[in-house]
Amino acid sequence: MGQNIVVTGATSGLGLALVERLLASGFQPVLTGRNGDKVARAAADLGVPGYQMDVADAGSIQRVSAQIIADLGPIDGLINNAGIWLEGDFDTYSAEQIQRVIDTNTTGTILTTHAFLPEMLNRRSGTIINTVSTGALYCRKLISVYSASKWAIRGFTGCMEVECAPKGVRVMGFYPGKIATSMYDTAGVTRELDVAMSSQQGADMVVTMLQDKGMVWSQVTGRAITDYI
Repeated sequence: MGQNIVVTGATSGLGLALVERLLASGFQPVLTGRNGDKVARAAADLGVPGYQMDVADAGSIQRVSAQIIADLGPIDGLINNAGIWLEGDFDTYSAEQIQRVIDTNTTGTILTTHAFLPEMLNRRSGTIINTVSTGALYCRKLISVYSASKWAIRGFTGCMEVECAPKGVRVMGFYPGKIATSMYDTAGVTRELDVAMSSQQGADMVVTMLQDKGMVWSQVTGRAITDYI
């Protein structure tokens, strides 16, 4: 049995590709997502442990993380991948939309890290990779709240990197450009994705970061070459 790697937002897109790539690379991925039916189907299809966990719900994170550790033992890695997109003029957003993005992308990442990190620190071993975004590397119009949610995680990831590395735990950020997933459709946004990297290409980058245990890969970014056209 390989090392236990928890992946959030793992029922589709990059998260599902990560589970598949981890499994093929000899790890034991632990699939999590907020939709229980999707979690059950994906976990059964791939033959991996699956848990319903909503990272926008602090209570869900606490309960499910404790259950995962009780069921599977030490967690060797955490990939904070769950996230949602919001696009449009800031003044058109509802307060509920803004809060949901921050709860999921920012607070969810922080609290999930908080749940799994202590046991890693106790063992002086472990890896946490946060899926951030190129939206946390530059500013552009129409993504103010999404960008804010990811800039916060850029800062969090960098601070955790320097805090945890001397204690044996790597904390790293993956900053992808456009990935061909359903994230935009789910948000009701039309996006040309023929030029985007595939979920599998993104997963390959993250798993490479995970495997190279002697290195802290700080602010790793990438996009498909066709995305520069």
